[in-house]
Amino acid sequence: MNKNLIIACVCAALAAACLSFKSMTVFEAGKWEGFGKGYNGTIHVVVETDSTSIIDINVLQEDEDLLIGVEAIAELKEFVLETDSTETDAISGATASSEGFMEAVEDALSKARLKK
Repeated sequence: MNKNLIIACVCAALAAACLSFKSMTVFEAGKWEGFGKGYNGTIHVVVETDSTSIIDINVLQEDEDLLIGVEAIAELKEFVLETDSTETDAISGATASSEGFMEAVEDALSKARLKK
């Protein structure tokens, strides 16, 4: 393998690691309320965080359709807890409910994030 190619690969790997480390979110541990606009009204959540991750999400209020919206919220809640991320597309057929839930979670997380 070409020496320059090896150096380029190592530099790319180091840059990716640095970007990943720099983008790691730091939270204040606690429980945070957030609100979003769903299909049928306000979605109210409480998001619990530790210093680096989302521990739990409790949906306190939602008036979404039982078969579509509520199911989408449950699926998105599972996604957020597994990935520690709100970066996903809305659930097809439940766009407003999905976006409202993610808006509520993001609202809560905006209060939990430590300012750099």
